[in-house]
Amino acid sequence: MSTEWRDCTLGEFVRLQRGHDLTASEQQSGNIPIMGSAGPNGTHNKALAYGPGVVVGRSGASAGRVHFSALDYWPHNTCLYVTDFLGNSPRFAYYLLQTLDLASFNSGSAQPSLNRNFLYSIPLKIPTRLEQDGIVALLSTLDDRIALLRETNATLEAIAQALFKSWFVDFDPVRAKMEGRAPEGMGETTARLFPDSFEESALGLVPRGWRVGTLGEHTSYLSRGISPKYIEDGGVIVINQKCIRDFSLDLSKARRHDPAQRKIDGRGLLKGDILVNSTGVGTLGRIAQVLSLDNPAIVDSHVTVMRTDSSLTWNYLGLSIMRRQAEIEGMGEGSTGQTELSRGKLAILKLLIPPIAVLQNFDDVVLPLRERFSANQTQAQSLATLRDTLLPRLISGQLRLPDAEAAEEALA
Repeated sequence: MSTEWRDCTLGEFVRLQRGHDLTASEQQSGNIPIMGSAGPNGTHNKALAYGPGVVVGRSGASAGRVHFSALDYWPHNTCLYVTDFLGNSPRFAYYLLQTLDLASFNSGSAQPSLNRNFLYSIPLKIPTRLEQDGIVALLSTLDDRIALLRETNATLEAIAQALFKSWFVDFDPVRAKMEGRAPEGMGETTARLFPDSFEESALGLVPRGWRVGTLGEHTSYLSRGISPKYIEDGGVIVINQKCIRDFSLDLSKARRHDPAQRKIDGRGLLKGDILVNSTGVGTLGRIAQVLSLDNPAIVDSHVTVMRTDSSLTWNYLGLSIMRRQAEIEGMGEGSTGQTELSRGKLAILKLLIPPIAVLQNFDDVVLPLRERFSANQTQAQSLATLRDTLLPRLISGQLRLPDAEAAEEALA
């Protein structure tokens, strides 16, 4: 460890203050971010703190969480905010505070609460400003790369969903042909696959000749997972409800199952499988699709797996089901805290069944976008893992900057 690192307390590193009240009636239209316990929470027309700034969740479930604002902001009374960095790098302070278990300094009882005076005594080791800036440069580069990949993926997903909506919700190619126009964005061969009229169905007007079926009729597999026998290492990946959020899979929250204690024959996931959270208020109905799978994986008993049969493509079924997440969230049954989504409810969900030739042409256009989405997601998760591994070691001085830079370059 560098001899230039000095011992101090958190109170000698930064100064904190409780945020300021701002009721809904007092909030005014503007572009100043309001920073609260859980991070950005709306905007206002006035700032009380200069950016770059750092806030720490002061109360509630988000107590101890650390957030960064590059802009001037209004610090809400649900947070503590840094009023003076005492010559230290604001971004370094943000990274350092994330490595501390601030929530454990709870001074409340039923409602978690942080008191700055309790935090000030936390012992720290702090490098020189020059080294702080070097650490920030490395970690910020990783953060920026992750953010760019996620922004790119948001665009790719929006394009895929827009094309799905055009073909299978708004039926733009059919409407164009009805009006004597050539459908936009497709060649003549693809355009010929679409009819030029509609007919009534259980889902309302649909293109003539297209069918309506149920999920149960068009899936080869529709089942919950198992109750795993957990182990620390080896075995197979077990995806749980925490892994499924924002239509994506986060395998960093997965655990591992020992197949020697409980067999998984026939339960292994395949590329294209659709995963649906199936228990609990607030989690039930969340959907993600397996776009890539490098290692054997299963789901636990709180997640339902859907797998299309040969009448549909997994790309079409996945995008179709994701569009209906809100509907599926409302299909849970049971009392509060015991809500369940049954296989039977999912099985009777009505689906539009276009001709397979239409679906194959749709896949030709959209699958490359989703393959790129998957590659970006994998890279972003790798970079996040690297960042989260480097962060505490860099901040504590256990890892020197040149070694960390070499690890970052290996993933470039």
